[in-house]
Amino acid sequence: AARREAQRRVRAVLRRIGKRQAALLVLRHSGLRYREIARVLGVAPGSVGTLLARAERAFMCQHERMYPATVDPDGDEGGGP
Repeated sequence: AARREAQRRVRAVLRRIGKRQAALLVLRHSGLRYREIARVLGVAPGSVGTLLARAERAFMCQHERMYPATVDPDGDEGGGP
């Protein structure tokens, strides 16, 4: 049940960030290398790292806005000790 809830939250956050940012995260999570991601998205291979970092930041910020009690300042999920 907890895994399904986590998956639901990830999908909800991905829907709220930019389409390209969501695609970057999904492609990387699927195991594609930077060169492959670049080819799929039509960007320079050298820019994939920067774009991924921005996408990760956007994901984390959006997650915090949507689910503020689920991540504490140390990055631990659950909000408890």
